[in-house]
Amino acid sequence: MGVLLAFFGCVLIWGSTWYAIELQLGIVPKEWSLVYRFGLASLVLFAICLLKRERLRIKLRNHVWMAITGMTLFSTGYVFTYWGTEYLTSGLVAVTFSMLSFLNIVNARIFLGNPITLSTIGAALIGIVGLVLIFMPEISTLSLADDTTLGVALCLIATVVASLGNVSAGAASTRSVPVLSFNAWSLGYGALTNLVFALASGKAIAFDPHAPYVLSLLYLSLVGTVIAFSMYVWLIGKIGVGRAAYMAVMVPVVALVISTLLEGFVWTVEAMIGLSLVIIGNVTMIRRKAPAAKPCAPDAAQPAK
Repeated sequence: MGVLLAFFGCVLIWGSTWYAIELQLGIVPKEWSLVYRFGLASLVLFAICLLKRERLRIKLRNHVWMAITGMTLFSTGYVFTYWGTEYLTSGLVAVTFSMLSFLNIVNARIFLGNPITLSTIGAALIGIVGLVLIFMPEISTLSLADDTTLGVALCLIATVVASLGNVSAGAASTRSVPVLSFNAWSLGYGALTNLVFALASGKAIAFDPHAPYVLSLLYLSLVGTVIAFSMYVWLIGKIGVGRAAYMAVMVPVVALVISTLLEGFVWTVEAMIGLSLVIIGNVTMIRRKAPAAKPCAPDAAQPAK
């Protein structure tokens, strides 16, 4: 799997999931929709692992990292994002979550010892400035006098939590675990955490049997989670946590293209300049030479069981 194919594959898939998530809203509480999405994705990945005879017996220390990844990247981060979207427009959510690129660079330095380079920081900054220009009309309505502040705070918490999940997925010891097995277990832990959130919310369990909900759920589970997150975890191991997270800047742009075709989004001069900056930042990030990979944990060479 090529790095460019995995990177832009994730960007295109996650850019389209924004529209699919809209089809999930309505009858089913968001907390329960997250249980369905990640629970189904986990079951599918476990089935694939069994068919491929992928190693599923994982050492306890790696289960710790998989549990952290699941509880952060596949659960708490999403829950706080969904809560934040109740108070913010999609543009503000996108700009807030684009901070993931910066947070990943910093956290990877703190927890994994990865180097910080000026080119990485510069590319992330260019991309975020571009995204701000694209969503300038929505940002201009930001007010501290209403619940917008609460929404921003919730989304910032979600971004910090997601960054910690990215870092745990990029820990050296996790590279000894096959990607599919790692994601199957992580998604399972995430689904269980989402179940706790759903039960704690007090909202009754519900399901919408109509085609828009079911089809969007299948798309989010199989394509947006099983395929995209498998590529993403693989990508983290190849190019590092910081560079992989740059797609947090690219994904909203893809979502806007889809919105242009399906929802009539109108591009302004500021938005076009912003898009140019995002592309420049993307090229800078992708062309930067990846750091040498750290050695895997000792059990990486053990045969599959």
